Amino acid sequence: MFKASLGGLPYELLADWMRDTAQAYGVLDEKGGYARRSVFVLGTDHKLVYQNLEFAAGNRAHYDAVLESVQLH
Repeated sequence: MFKASLGGLPYELLADWMRDTAQAYGVLDEKGGYARRSVFVLGTDHKLVYQNLEFAAGNRAHYDAVLESVQLH
């Protein structure tokens, strides 16, 4: 539903309802029980090619960096 609201995307998004991935990537706020806003991009070989552990939705440069990493990989 979220992906569709963005007009469709040519790649998959991850839903982490059990917070296992957030914990594995070190972005789970244990006290609050939520994942800190962050972005991880995996290449076609499933290796991490980009991460931003403090993604700010209002910062255009953060979006540009994510898009650049996707285009490169």
